[in-house]
Amino acid sequence: MYPKYFGLKEPSFSIAPDPHYLFLSEQHREALAHLLYGAGESGGFVLLTGEVGTGKTTVCRAFLEQLPEGVDVALILNPAQTANELLLNLCDEFQIPVSEGKRSIKVLVDRLNQYLLEAHGQGRRPVLIIDEAQNLQPQVLEQIRLLTNLETTKHKLLQIFLIGQPELRRMLDSEQLRQLNQRITARFHLTPFNLRETGDYIRHRVAVAGVDRPLFTARAIRHIYRYSGGIPRLVNILCDRALLGTCVTRGSQVTPLIVAKAAREVQGGAIEVARQPAVRPAFLAAAAFVLALGAGWWGSAWLDAIDGDPFGFLAARFARHTDEPPLGPASEPDALEEPQDATVAAATAEPAPLAASVAASEPIPLPEPGAATAETPAPEEAPPLVAMTHFEGDALDATLERLAMPEADAVRLLARRWGLELDDLGSGEPCARLARVGLSCEQELGTLGNLRYFDLPALLRVASPSGVKRFVVLSALGESEATLDLATGRERVPVAGLERIWTGHYTLVWQPPPGGSTLIASGSWGEDVRWLRQLLSRVPGLEVLPGDSSRFDAPLEAALRTFQASRGLQPDGIAGPRTLIQLNQAVEMPGLPRLGATSANSPPEVGAP
Repeated sequence: MYPKYFGLKEPSFSIAPDPHYLFLSEQHREALAHLLYGAGESGGFVLLTGEVGTGKTTVCRAFLEQLPEGVDVALILNPAQTANELLLNLCDEFQIPVSEGKRSIKVLVDRLNQYLLEAHGQGRRPVLIIDEAQNLQPQVLEQIRLLTNLETTKHKLLQIFLIGQPELRRMLDSEQLRQLNQRITARFHLTPFNLRETGDYIRHRVAVAGVDRPLFTARAIRHIYRYSGGIPRLVNILCDRALLGTCVTRGSQVTPLIVAKAAREVQGGAIEVARQPAVRPAFLAAAAFVLALGAGWWGSAWLDAIDGDPFGFLAARFARHTDEPPLGPASEPDALEEPQDATVAAATAEPAPLAASVAASEPIPLPEPGAATAETPAPEEAPPLVAMTHFEGDALDATLERLAMPEADAVRLLARRWGLELDDLGSGEPCARLARVGLSCEQELGTLGNLRYFDLPALLRVASPSGVKRFVVLSALGESEATLDLATGRERVPVAGLERIWTGHYTLVWQPPPGGSTLIASGSWGEDVRWLRQLLSRVPGLEVLPGDSSRFDAPLEAALRTFQASRGLQPDGIAGPRTLIQLNQAVEMPGLPRLGATSANSPPEVGAP
């Protein structure tokens, strides 16, 4: 109905994954780069996760559209199978003949191993992709781990991609699947679009459908972002319903009012939207008083900025001081940032957001190479040393357990090393909060040798008798003593005692490029590539790269390989977290805290970019 009215070739916001409408945001391109890396000769086990509707299948289809040469793919779309059924399915996908009466797990693995060896001899790389992998049973995941044992002395014979929802990460983090978790060589988590990406996505789909004029007002796009939380599937549903509503009312553009009605229809609520928020009389009186008090200096410009809804605006401002429930995840400013559009959050007469959480802000811009500005966060001065632990044996173990804390508290202490004072990390994973202020987390499993190599303060997960995850913040590491940060100061402990209760899991906080990329490789382009080129040019002893291109070209890859070799990293020409951490340290980026570890130049124990 509406395509003909607006001049569209077809409905432009179908939820079907049409490749003609493929839109890759910065993070979707980065996720695709992880898959392409995993399909390469040095790839391995790749984990791609994301909330429902964030575009995991879109990235997977984009990967299948541009398969590297020599790659054979087995795609499993229904993982609710037994281990035997999965192996049979895998043999079918690779067209491996299996006799009717010989379908035991041993026979299937033997046939699969024979096929993989033949493919390796022909220079081909088989890849297994399992979508909706959160539905895999633990025993099936264990069988998948055993498939990674199919290898030669130098190469894995089967590359495996697991694609699933966030609960997949929690499954892999369990003690039962720790062996599988250790084998993952590349991870990426897709998050919803931010406001800018949501607008770009909407305009892209309209343009592909043949219309180059704006069909959505800027305020309508902001409302769509708030109600959908930036989740592409919900954006599609809202936009489709809003275009239909605009067609019915004979309008020329989608407005915020139409979007509000569309959101109510999608949520199953009333179609009509009340013009005034339903609040208590006492609250209305307070709002009226404040309006009268401020009317002289807010003026008409302010009224225009809040879409003519001062009561809604004040409702959002006063909600935190009443016993009413919050207006939604975007209704209050973040602990560190102002909301992008306070007026949208204040529209209390409109539907609540469709998504559970909203990415409310862009990452804080990081300094250009060499530009040590006043805005660059400086590491906080070390808190005072309050104690030195001299206990040994069980007494020391008990003391270290006493010093351990929940992950959110530990992340807050670690953030102080980067000059950030975070009062409240909110719900969800603490590392996700750091990503919104321009920092990134890298979670790994290793030894103190890894920590000495990276030379960054780290979160260490320690054993807990109760099974609850507990952490300590390692701020300094010597040969025999380590220093832990506490809320009240610092405490030195023997390294041997720390190793005794440490599980080997650690989290590094590091500073990604200004654009937020955590993987820059062949096929990448943009400001982060230019940033990488500039930083490599500043590495002492490395040949200066010519030009200022934003394309990842051969000279850049050669320089990157040289740098990786000089740092004991695998020289694969892919700038991943390990390479970027070492690059930041090589050029002495401003505001970079150090662990002060001895023997910090030893290479890491696990090869990764």
